[in-house]
Amino acid sequence: MRTAGPAPTKRPAPVGSPHPRLRDRRVEVARRVGRRRRRRLNVILALVATVVWSLVGLRSGLLDVDRVQVAGADRTAPASIRDAAGIALGSPMVEADLDRAARAVSALPWVDEVRIQRLWPGTVRVVVTERTALAAVPVAEGWARVDAKGRVLDVVARRGDLVTLAGRRSVGPGDTLTGTDRSVLATLSRLPSDLRPMVEGATSDDRGLVLAVGDGWTVVVGSGDALVAKAAAARAVRAASDPADGCVIDVRVPDAPVLTPGGSCG
Repeated sequence: MRTAGPAPTKRPAPVGSPHPRLRDRRVEVARRVGRRRRRRLNVILALVATVVWSLVGLRSGLLDVDRVQVAGADRTAPASIRDAAGIALGSPMVEADLDRAARAVSALPWVDEVRIQRLWPGTVRVVVTERTALAAVPVAEGWARVDAKGRVLDVVARRGDLVTLAGRRSVGPGDTLTGTDRSVLATLSRLPSDLRPMVEGATSDDRGLVLAVGDGWTVVVGSGDALVAKAAAARAVRAASDPADGCVIDVRVPDAPVLTPGGSCG
């Protein structure tokens, strides 16, 4: 009959070795760190691949410039705007230099403001706001039409119903009037709407702005302030005056307008 031997005893862990539970914990932590690193690496590789394929796609034939669309142009030919923009059909959309194109289009005589945008996948849209002709100045070829800022818009055979600035100029489309002309134009642009259609000509002398308002009447406006009051005074004097008394209405002081001889209204 066998007798039971002594119960086996656990070997003590070698001196300096970590406890098994602690070792298992360290292994699990190392595995988690490794998984996180692999996930981060996979994300980075995916981003790199996305960027690479995006760059390839943006420069592929699928995203070329198919057309340059022009809107807002009335006085300027769309073809002239496309030529100035210089965006070639068939070129990659992403490489279109919109800032350079906007600067070139804004240099066209009639163009005031420009907005250019990409419309994916293949359209570049150019939207312009054009200037408004305010006056005309005589030039060798006819009449140069100008806007309120003195920009020469074009040259035509007849001035139409625009205000005439006295004195011949040597200017062409795209040029800009300077000095006194700019001051006269700025004041003309601010005239009350009920007076502006009456104005046929404008000049400047030592009295300031002087307007020819039709039928031989002249209005001395002076500076560009109090224009509403000056316009009202000019209308009132003209309506109440006898041409035999004079045709020059001085409204430099609108509260005390003066009628003097001159002009040819009689």
